[in-house]
Amino acid sequence: MEALEYARLFELESRHFWYVGLHALLRGALARAGGTRVLDAGCGTGGLLAALPGATGVDNSPLALSFCGRRDLVRLLCADVSRLPFRDGAFDAVVSADVLYHRAVADDAAALAELGRVVRPGGAVILNLPAHRALRGAHDDFVHGARRYARGDVARLAARAGLRVERLTSWNCALLPAAFLARRLSRGGPARSDVSLPPAPLNAALAAWLRAESALALRTGLPWGLSVFAVLRRPAPAG
Repeated sequence: MEALEYARLFELESRHFWYVGLHALLRGALARAGGTRVLDAGCGTGGLLAALPGATGVDNSPLALSFCGRRDLVRLLCADVSRLPFRDGAFDAVVSADVLYHRAVADDAAALAELGRVVRPGGAVILNLPAHRALRGAHDDFVHGARRYARGDVARLAARAGLRVERLTSWNCALLPAAFLARRLSRGGPARSDVSLPPAPLNAALAAWLRAESALALRTGLPWGLSVFAVLRRPAPAG
């Protein structure tokens, strides 16, 4: 990811509608998953990690981890999600938000298997990933995004990693038409970020909408959206 984007995320992550909604979704999934030992795999600038007391964060970017330090976060390691420095079953749950799609992750299937390795039998791997190849645009280039996913792609990756699908749904459906148009118009242009803070009333309305969507995604699922959200389980031994 470009250095400028890390600085932008650090400034906006606690109040931008997208991250407010996403973090509500991930925290809700973690609460349902149970357990206290949590790993944020690809923690970035630490916006989610700051809301998870006692959780551990890893990221392969020293710059991202320096922003985590500015949030007074200390349970941090610089590591690749494909080669985690933890024993098997070290965590009750692993959350990884918009990480496996990055070009720094050479093999997303191997990386997911590694996330599954460090979660205990019966524990959860919680993923959020960008959806729809047709939505690829200048923002993907700017943040070094290499791939986008359909729900079937995630199901196949989970099977290869030996993980059981507990919840697999789309998420953030309301903004899909606008995002599709914006990404189509951005194709062929210079790499640039889509992350900017809208006017306060609009930002608040969108944040409230996405919090409502996050509850639906956890309860019943949603038919389409900008992201694919998954809760995967490492199978527990029989008996």
